[in-house]
Amino acid sequence: MSQGILQVVVRDNVSKSNNKKLRKEGYLLGNISRKGLDSVAIAVKADQFRKAIKQYGKNAVLKLQTQDNDNYNVVVKDSQVAFKDFQFLHIDFQQISLTEEIKLDVAIKFIGQEFLESKRLLLNRLMDAIPVSGLPQNIPDEIEVDLTNVSAGDSIYIRDIQFPDGITPDVEGEQMLASISEIKVQVAEEETEENQAEE
Repeated sequence: MSQGILQVVVRDNVSKSNNKKLRKEGYLLGNISRKGLDSVAIAVKADQFRKAIKQYGKNAVLKLQTQDNDNYNVVVKDSQVAFKDFQFLHIDFQQISLTEEIKLDVAIKFIGQEFLESKRLLLNRLMDAIPVSGLPQNIPDEIEVDLTNVSAGDSIYIRDIQFPDGITPDVEGEQMLASISEIKVQVAEEETEENQAEE
């Protein structure tokens, strides 16, 4: 398993002034949630975190190493992102065990949408992500849904998706992901009026 390693600073001082100082130094604030234990306030270099997510994926297992050489195996549980520039504002990590299943949301990637356009078909999305359960190191970043052989009137359900070994959806199989409809071409009112005028 390829695992990203990030150096983090434990925030013993969580005052506003100290948090502001860390942000000015390029740190991203966050917390590590631990089962049955208090959470740990940390800070990680924002650029290093972005690189790790880009390289390993948003559902990747990361190892956080503190200045005291403590190690935490974690996944990203939640994140706050600025709407203006899409920069991370705060990260919530969840400490995990590589031998215990967890639940995470996996993004849906629809492939073959160019075939829909050529057939004058329209994809109606009902879900953007699927909640799944599995060992953290086995949970993918995204699940692909192939659209190359769909027709107008088709519906795609959870039961139609091929999940990786050891990964199970945390929703009913009858849950609909998307539907396919035909693009209807309407005659412009101006054209109709022109034809009437010519007559």
